Amino acid sequence: MQNSKIAPAISLSCVFLLSCTAVSAADYSPDDAGLFGSITVTKLARDALKSFERQDFISSCKSYSMAINQASASVDLNWGLLQAAYKAGNWQEVKAAVSALSQAEPESKLHLQSYYGQALAQSGQYEEALPYLRQGLSSVDSDLQYVTAKIASLSTKIRTPAPKKDLPPPVYIEKDAPVKIIAPPKILADAVGSSSSYALTYGNLEHSSEFIAICTYEKYQLEKDITYFRPPIAIFHIDEILKGPPLSATLPIRFEFHEKIAGSEKQPNGWTFGSDKMPARGSKWLIFIENAVPKRGAFDTYHGSYGRQPATEENRNLIYRILEERRGQQ
Repeated sequence: MQNSKIAPAISLSCVFLLSCTAVSAADYSPDDAGLFGSITVTKLARDALKSFERQDFISSCKSYSMAINQASASVDLNWGLLQAAYKAGNWQEVKAAVSALSQAEPESKLHLQSYYGQALAQSGQYEEALPYLRQGLSSVDSDLQYVTAKIASLSTKIRTPAPKKDLPPPVYIEKDAPVKIIAPPKILADAVGSSSSYALTYGNLEHSSEFIAICTYEKYQLEKDITYFRPPIAIFHIDEILKGPPLSATLPIRFEFHEKIAGSEKQPNGWTFGSDKMPARGSKWLIFIENAVPKRGAFDTYHGSYGRQPATEENRNLIYRILEERRGQQ
């Protein structure tokens, strides 16, 4: 009886919902922060758009969901998730997208009744779905116009590259004008070289590392005698190689506890090794390897512990930018 009541409403709502289509996706620069101001969010959103164009709705839904979970994501990505999730039959994601949009854009709530009703009905909640579907059927034309405009606007935003920054105007110097020379900062002799803290910058990380990758920490190898200067071998899984040769997906790293610079060569008072000195399993890291050749069964990271950086969005964006700048200089 419930199915017979709700079937006509579902049928008509499908006509409305299936009529929405995405704008075509083009090829993009992999290091463009786009209008979202984030390389990661923009890349995931563009992957989602491309997947939708290929009618790979499951992958599109997954990419949109990952983009939305980023700290710098904008709420309007839920319009893409809504459409991809509906096509993929992922009704939980449909409801989540409707809820997020209704809270962030209250005026959109009335235009999303059919989506929410359809999700409830497909989840077996027929009685709850019926009023939403009936409400949606009473405003099909205006809802179609509203939702189509929102999805088109999001697609355009995803495709648009980041605006180019205006360059400062050129400075012209008269032929005989005196040139002011600015002396470089004074650096003490004992502070120069690879053992100096001056080496600890992301620019040096990229320049001095043959291999850079985003990796997931898995475990460490138990040994008889692990000390501050005899670190364990940590096992990482390579998720994405950013620079360097293709290595095995399993990456053994000598897990140094200091940065190998002047001042870090002394073991901290009361230091003892324990599992608390290791990262959380499943955590993401940027790994920088100076020489992509293992020594004694493991790779050495650049300046010891400094060659392991948390793979936060900020750190990833920084190394992406440096890699892009270096490519432009080649």
